[in-house]
Amino acid sequence: MLRSFVLLVLLYVFAPATFVNAQSWLASKPAGEKSIQMSSVLTNDFLGDGNDRWRTGSLDVSLTFGGGDLRELPTKPWERYQVRVRSEIIAPANLTTPAINDRQYAGVLGLGLFTHFETKGYDVTYGGEVVFVGDSTGLGSLQKSIHEELDLAVPSAAVLNNQIANAVYPTVHAGVSKKLYGKKSLLRPFAEAQAGAETFLRVGADIIFGKAMINDFLLRDSVSGQLISHSKADDSKGIGFLIGADAAYIVDSNYLPNSGASKLEKFRPRARAGLVYQAPKFDAFYGATWLGKEFSSQPENQVVGSLNFRISF
Repeated sequence: MLRSFVLLVLLYVFAPATFVNAQSWLASKPAGEKSIQMSSVLTNDFLGDGNDRWRTGSLDVSLTFGGGDLRELPTKPWERYQVRVRSEIIAPANLTTPAINDRQYAGVLGLGLFTHFETKGYDVTYGGEVVFVGDSTGLGSLQKSIHEELDLAVPSAAVLNNQIANAVYPTVHAGVSKKLYGKKSLLRPFAEAQAGAETFLRVGADIIFGKAMINDFLLRDSVSGQLISHSKADDSKGIGFLIGADAAYIVDSNYLPNSGASKLEKFRPRARAGLVYQAPKFDAFYGATWLGKEFSSQPENQVVGSLNFRISF
């Protein structure tokens, strides 16, 4: 178990090396001098309840460009824009002989372009993403190789042959949030809507306690909903504690097709908590997220963990 955890963290930190070097170089420059910023977040159930199932793993990598000082939002759309590349693996609870009513395997790759700006006291984001699903993503083979190295169960040929079929889903997304500051705290209610690979409406809120992160430019992880510091304010330091929750009404999900044995749950709640430490040359974040059931025959809820950190040399 310890060996698997260490290898998982090393995979996130050191592969690919060019990504880490670029991230360290960008993090080393003062926020007011940056025209480009990079962040990433790894989410995996191994970092949560320790199982290997359902929303089993994802990696989001984001680059933002323009808009002047990246700690503050511009007042017009497309002065600040975000390019996001993400991958996700969705799997049945048993990777070799799954239950007949479990969900199908799915490999997901997304390439998205979004803008972020402020208007009338609200933070607004919208944009689009091209989502690739199926065997053509190569994620099934990647998970098989990683699990072989970690001495974990590998997805069987039957599971991979029955995965969600190859498809491309144009997806649009929009969200709005409000920053409500207290004494060393930030309350951030939000609402968002999406149509495409999954179509839903979602509302929720997050609270950050402490000096860390409350003045940062924040992005939201797509699977867990955890808020991640994308560009750090000069006064962000110390320890911060985060809690949040949201609920979504799911209109449709191409990861749970009507033709499958597992039927979509329309109501999808999430609850999360996290701890962040920020220092001049080092940031570290860990969060745990409780995910409600996504399909009717899902026997229990799920907990995933999210990891984000930056090192400046």
